Amino acid sequence: MTKPSIMLKISELLRDKNGNFAMMAALTVPVLFMAGSLAIDTTNAFSMKIRLQNAADSATLATVTRLSQEKDLSIADAKVFAAQFLRGQIEEDLSAFTDMSVNPTVTITPVDDNGRTIWRVAIALSGTQTLTPMARLLGQDSLSVNVISKSESAAESQGAFSMALVLDRSGSMDWNLDGLKKINVLKTAVGGLLDQFETADPTRKYVRLGASSYHSYMSGKQNFDWNLKMVRDFVNALPASGGTDSTDAFKWGYTNVTDVKEVNQHKSKNGLVPQKFIVFMTDGDNNYRSADTSTKKLCDQAKADGVMVYTVAFAAPERGKQLLSYCASSSQHFFDAKSSADLISAFKNIGVQASKVASRLTE
Repeated sequence: MTKPSIMLKISELLRDKNGNFAMMAALTVPVLFMAGSLAIDTTNAFSMKIRLQNAADSATLATVTRLSQEKDLSIADAKVFAAQFLRGQIEEDLSAFTDMSVNPTVTITPVDDNGRTIWRVAIALSGTQTLTPMARLLGQDSLSVNVISKSESAAESQGAFSMALVLDRSGSMDWNLDGLKKINVLKTAVGGLLDQFETADPTRKYVRLGASSYHSYMSGKQNFDWNLKMVRDFVNALPASGGTDSTDAFKWGYTNVTDVKEVNQHKSKNGLVPQKFIVFMTDGDNNYRSADTSTKKLCDQAKADGVMVYTVAFAAPERGKQLLSYCASSSQHFFDAKSSADLISAFKNIGVQASKVASRLTE
């Protein structure tokens, strides 16, 4: 074939539109798959960073608390404790990400402050996970994120708080999510929260908790106590049944956490005016919209009285999420937990935030 004939054939091929869709698809589909894989990996990295930051914050707070309380604790033993505590915080997360590995560095520095020792604890943490197969075609096998947490102990920053848990135990909490009954996941999440408080306040001098549960009405309560085991036992015994009406249970939490008798409990034991928290959780909608209205009014009153309101929607429908979003003190105090792991992470996050009252988190 002569050269002009070859050029003519090429020109005809370019003008021929038959099969162009298939050609374009062959070129673009792999690119779209790669973009989708990168989006998944970016989302996973963001989630991993949040979880690692929460874990590092918990570990630094727990370590400065132990150093402040246990005068004979050596720096070497404190570093071991920090690493073990951190490992316990992220153990459930290790299986949530592909080939996730964590490499922490713990630094502990004592500082003399006019004869009083202030402990400074820092944890630098690098987390790595394997990328999705399609993303690895771009030449990168893994993705890493870095977090750092710093805490210091200081007597003048010591605080106290009372917290009311307002927990949904309606019939839908007996449903399965991620292979587990939601009521059992709630018990695990609350247990992790209490573990953090017991670590932050080993002398049971600064933290008081109470709890109420609800289904079609307020179905039970545990009065405020220094002994957090009382709340732990109350939550662990919760069944799941009935409809949903959050009004009376939230009212109980708000009324009791702001009661002058609760404030006086702290004044007589630690000489401090406590901060006030409510953790309000649901997995559904109130059966009647009037219950939404009455609960919102109580939320307004609580926030106006200086109560910090955390809310956790656990795989909840839209109206339930709207109620909890409204009641939260801010968007940062509202957690939309779509999975069992998210619920546990949400309660961990709340524990970290509240524990700052007892030990100052500097970064």
